[in-house]
Amino acid sequence: MAVTEWQFRPLSRRCAVSGEPLKTGDRVVCVIFKPQGAEVERADMLAANADTYTPAGIELGRWTREVKDHAEEEREARLRQLATREEFFLSLYADGADPTGDKAVLKQLLALILERKRILRPLGAPAGGEQRYLHVRTRDEYQVPVADFTPEQIAAVEPVLGMLVG
Repeated sequence: MAVTEWQFRPLSRRCAVSGEPLKTGDRVVCVIFKPQGAEVERADMLAANADTYTPAGIELGRWTREVKDHAEEEREARLRQLATREEFFLSLYADGADPTGDKAVLKQLLALILERKRILRPLGAPAGGEQRYLHVRTRDEYQVPVADFTPEQIAAVEPVLGMLVG
């Protein structure tokens, strides 16, 4: 099964209908649509102008939101991304199977990221090819592989890392 990756640009700072600037506190309608033979696009407009907007293609989704301060939006996005990294790290331990070795690479790389963010704390020095970590919130301990990676191993997990590290 082929996987299609769609990447949407962030909220525009101008109304797609009137061209006026979108300001903090404005109610906007966001529309995702697919023009014939082109990539998926996004249009953002003031809610008052949404009834007059017709997308240049098939409408895939529509929602309403409030424009937030840019710094607040960035902070929320960073927190969501950090939570995703943490959840993904924990999920790597749900099933011990790792036939390709990709999980071991991801465990080590994510542990380093989460250690830097103080979500994981190392317990002692690495021993026997593993580093013990304490998950600060749950107080659970995790054995994380410690190894030198080959370029092939990094290339194998690069698509996942791209999504998580972004």
